Amino acid sequence: MQTASLFLLKSIIISGLMFLYYWFILRNRKLHSFNRFYLLASVVVSIALPFVNFEWYSVSSLHSKTAVKILEAINSNEVEKIPLVKQSLFISFEMVLAGIYLLISAGMLLVLCGRIYWVYRIKAKNSKNRMEGYDMVYTDINKAPFSFMKTLFWKEGIDPEGRQGKQILRHELIHIKLKHSLDKLFMQLVLVAFWINPVYWLIKKELSMVHEFIADEGAIENSNTELFAEMLLVANYGNILPDIVHPFFYSPIKRRIMMLNNLNKASYSILRKLFVLPLLFSAILLFSFSKKNVVLNRADRKIVMVIDAGHGGEDNGAIAKNGTAEKNMVLKIANKMTQMGEAYNIEVVPTRKGDEYPSLDARAQKANEVHADLFVSIHINSSDENTVKHAPYEVIADGRGTQYTASSVLASAIIGRLNADGKQAEFVKKASGC
Repeated sequence: MQTASLFLLKSIIISGLMFLYYWFILRNRKLHSFNRFYLLASVVVSIALPFVNFEWYSVSSLHSKTAVKILEAINSNEVEKIPLVKQSLFISFEMVLAGIYLLISAGMLLVLCGRIYWVYRIKAKNSKNRMEGYDMVYTDINKAPFSFMKTLFWKEGIDPEGRQGKQILRHELIHIKLKHSLDKLFMQLVLVAFWINPVYWLIKKELSMVHEFIADEGAIENSNTELFAEMLLVANYGNILPDIVHPFFYSPIKRRIMMLNNLNKASYSILRKLFVLPLLFSAILLFSFSKKNVVLNRADRKIVMVIDAGHGGEDNGAIAKNGTAEKNMVLKIANKMTQMGEAYNIEVVPTRKGDEYPSLDARAQKANEVHADLFVSIHINSSDENTVKHAPYEVIADGRGTQYTASSVLASAIIGRLNADGKQAEFVKKASGC
């Protein structure tokens, strides 16, 4: 949940920075094709960038909750209850929030599917002509004319050969030719997944206006700009269309008319485009590079820990299907723990450093010689995958030993950590020596 929240926060900040640049530098400029690409790229970058992670610099310190738990167990003077690790099912506040979020997303997805169904139902109910590169559907609904994908929904009563009809036709064909419907569908799907990001809603609105600017510009090519603007002003407003279609009469027209009458290209257009690059680079520096800063947790006193890599020598232990011997696998684990110990103020003493077999008495004697605070023996079980009855991880303590209570506390810490990491572990109390 914390990772998801951090991702959403980063995406909101990145998309917000890029949208601010659009709002003050690119908006209402004659850079329509570039603005279309920029708005779409802003969404893609703000979603992708939080996943990119480069190590900017690092410090030589460590942090391990596992180690902290074990140290707490070793230094504990109280008898703690042994969790025989049966985790109860509960619903956390984070799970409730995630459920609400997914429920809203599912509702928005259903609405989007309903809108698409509405469009195709109109197409199925009305007569249509196959034209070059698109279908023209004749309908009497007041919301026409509008386009979606490769279909133009034309209102009966408007002459496509008339002066205004030709301009409207050219306008909608620009939407179809440049595949503006794909942009709208993309933004709708992004909002389904990330509806909580307010910047995406603003980008969707601006992208729709850029679509209209592009189509208007194409519609008046070699035509009368004033007549086209007049046609927009006398258009009949009232009904609201689904967000996935491109209506001719139902877009805010003040900005459209302003852009039609703006015959000059955007001043410093090349610089406006080029300054996007340092903005993008700044976003990468701020959000994709991270400092590897880990806090060191050390024991208050020196802990002496004997690590026993099971088996060794002629005693291979269990053999994996690929031929790997248990003795070699546990030795690698023991050696890794030996390397890590110093950072936590733990002196790790191995019972064997190579492929030899110390006797059981020799292993116990080693622990007594160094006055060990704890003794841990590492083994890897072998079992038939069809007859496995135990959890993948077992923590075993000797029920007869004088240190059984302290061993149980340590077992509690280890099992709790394994389960917190999503690994299934169980406690095993041995009735005889381990």
